[in-house]
Amino acid sequence: MQEKFNYTYSAKEQAELEAIRKKYLAPEQKPDKLEAIRKLDRKAELTATLTAIGIGLTGTLILGTGLSLVLKFALFLPGILIGMTGLVIMALAPAVFRKTGEIQRKKVAPEILRLSEEIEKHL
Repeated sequence: MQEKFNYTYSAKEQAELEAIRKKYLAPEQKPDKLEAIRKLDRKAELTATLTAIGIGLTGTLILGTGLSLVLKFALFLPGILIGMTGLVIMALAPAVFRKTGEIQRKKVAPEILRLSEEIEKHL
C-alpha cells in the first residue's frame, strides 16, 4: 500500500512560490504600454541631459585652457579671451537643456499620447 503525502501551502508561501516561478517563465512577448511610455519619456530626458552635460564639459575645458594660458604661460589676452569663451559656453548649457528637452518631447509626444489613449480606453 502506497501512502500519499499532501501538503498545502499558506497564502504567503504561495505568493513566494509564484514570484519564484515568474522569474523562470519566458518574458512576455508584448511589451507593457505603460513601460513603453516610461521608456520614451526617459529617452527624451536623457538626450537633453547628455547634450547639456556635453556642452557644459566643453565650456569647462575651454575655460581651463584659458586659465592655464594665463597662469602657466602668462599669456593674458589670449587666456582671458579663451576663458571668457568657455564661460559663455558653460552659461548656454541650461538653455540647451531646455531647448533639447522641448524638441525631444515634441518628437515622442505623438507616440506617448497614442499609448496613453489606449491605456485610458482599457480602464
